[in-house]
Amino acid sequence: MNRDRSNPARQTEPAYSTTRRTWYGYGSLATVEKSGFGRFLHDCSTVFGDVSIPSLPVLFALVAAPGTGPYDATAAGLVAWTSMVVVGTAIRGGWIAPLATDTLGWVSITPSLLVLRVVYYNFVLAVAVFGGVAVANAAGIAPLSLVVAAVVAIGSALTFPRLAESFYDAVRGR
Repeated sequence: MNRDRSNPARQTEPAYSTTRRTWYGYGSLATVEKSGFGRFLHDCSTVFGDVSIPSLPVLFALVAAPGTGPYDATAAGLVAWTSMVVVGTAIRGGWIAPLATDTLGWVSITPSLLVLRVVYYNFVLAVAVFGGVAVANAAGIAPLSLVVAAVVAIGSALTFPRLAESFYDAVRGR
C-alpha cells in the first residue's frame, strides 16, 4: 500500500511510532516510549478532547433532552460519543485504517479542520442520537436506539479522516 506520511491534513506520526510526547509538569515536555496499552490511553485522551470540545453544543443538548430510561437520548448519546472516541483512538494509533484512504493516523489540527470538526461532530452526534431514538420509537424496539447510535458513530469516525483530507484539499485549492 502506498501510504502518504506527509499529508498535512493528517497526524501520521502517532500511527507509525511507539513514542508519545508527554508533559511532566511546568515547562517539562519529553518524548517517551510507550507500550501498546500506554499508547492507547495516551491517544484516547487526545481523541476524547478532539471529539468532546467541538461537540459541546450537542452534548449540552443531550443533557437537556427529555427521558430517563436506559434507551433514551442521553444513553444513545453516551454510546455514540464513546464509539467515536474509541474508533478515533484506534485510527490515531494506527491499529485500524480509516475508510477510503491509504493514510494511517487521525486528522491534524488546523484552523479549517477545526471548523469542519465543529460542524461534522455536532451533525453526526445529533443524527446518531436523535435519529437513533426516532428509529427505535418508530420500530417499537427501544434498544435499537443504542445500536443505531453506535453504527452511525462508528461509520462517521471511520470516514472522517477521508472527509477531512478532501475538505483540506478543497480549502487549499488543490
